[in-house]
Amino acid sequence: MATVTLVLTSAGAISYAALQLRHERAYRTVANLEKQLSFFLSDKFVEARRRLAEARLDGAELKAWTVDDPPVVAFGVLDFYEHLALLVKKGHLDVYDVWHTFYEWAQPVYVDMQPLIESEDSPYAEHYKDLQRLVRRMDAIQMRKMQTQKKEHWALWTPERIIEHYQYELQGDGHSRGLRGRHESHGSARLKDDARGQ
Repeated sequence: MATVTLVLTSAGAISYAALQLRHERAYRTVANLEKQLSFFLSDKFVEARRRLAEARLDGAELKAWTVDDPPVVAFGVLDFYEHLALLVKKGHLDVYDVWHTFYEWAQPVYVDMQPLIESEDSPYAEHYKDLQRLVRRMDAIQMRKMQTQKKEHWALWTPERIIEHYQYELQGDGHSRGLRGRHESHGSARLKDDARGQ
């Protein structure tokens, strides 16, 4: 009887410790997410996002660029998303939380810069491997949310939607609106409508 009691007590202690560890890990991931969000909304990074928008837009059109001559300002923005990807890879951030917070900001930039990130001809493709994996995982979440199937992840964003994203970056202050608010009322609804029509 004493042995059974000891086993049950030990099992209970182990379960309690595991629960505490899960709670602590969840707390840390939320703290890490808030830290990244604070940087995303900082004046420094808002300005970096705005400079990228300025570099990419020519009136109401996207400027042409090549892998050999990319818009240099893109690297600062892409490096932030690569950093998020590394934190997800290491277990410091939850991929769903990153999708919920950053996807509709990261995806249009990723698609716009896709040759730089993924092309075999790009000297930077290896540097952005973690970002490639993260975006595909977030795309999968988005696909499920849209309740449809698409073979190409960049089909989620047309040039018109990318232009709209950059225009928003130029027109907004980067701080005042909720991160997902602008696309939940516009972009996401259109994505779902497009998905039904295809």
